[in-house]
Amino acid sequence: MAATLPAELARRAAYFLGEEGAAELSAEQARAFTGLLEAGRRLTRELERELEAAHGLSFSALGLLGRLAAAPDRTLRLTVLAQDMGLSLSRVSRVADTLERRGLLERRRCEADARATNARLTSEGVALARAAQATHRDGVRRRFFSKLDERPLDALLAVLDSLLDGSDATCSTADMDDDCGSAC
Repeated sequence: MAATLPAELARRAAYFLGEEGAAELSAEQARAFTGLLEAGRRLTRELERELEAAHGLSFSALGLLGRLAAAPDRTLRLTVLAQDMGLSLSRVSRVADTLERRGLLERRRCEADARATNARLTSEGVALARAAQATHRDGVRRRFFSKLDERPLDALLAVLDSLLDGSDATCSTADMDDDCGSAC
């Protein structure tokens, strides 16, 4: 099937699947797969560029600030943040270092577990989180939702539900209602 793929499309698909894998795809499959990856990457880059320019924040930093702003007492363990964000603890620690230097969060020892460290959002951190969320919300509307009317949105949701096996990707924090999230 490699002959049915335009050269540029075959090249991009081969980056991810190898030449043999790309050769197994129809032109439509290759366009769908590489298009999904590239659209996600482009959207992420554009939205993150806006966050960086307006607030000096990466997506990871916004995710951390947003989770802390939503947490009881604006406090969570670093390990819970890492798990919830799908990042390594060392990555979350580096992001927290940057935010702490800016006075947006403070680290505190967990009283219930001396081995653990909590991050607590400062009032400045809450204010920045809200402002950055508004910037991001506007960017998402402009760069994503403005391009989809009801039919493509329904189709996209069906595809994503199928890819995610019907699970809701937004449920990760709901699964963490035990005492390790914000009790300390």
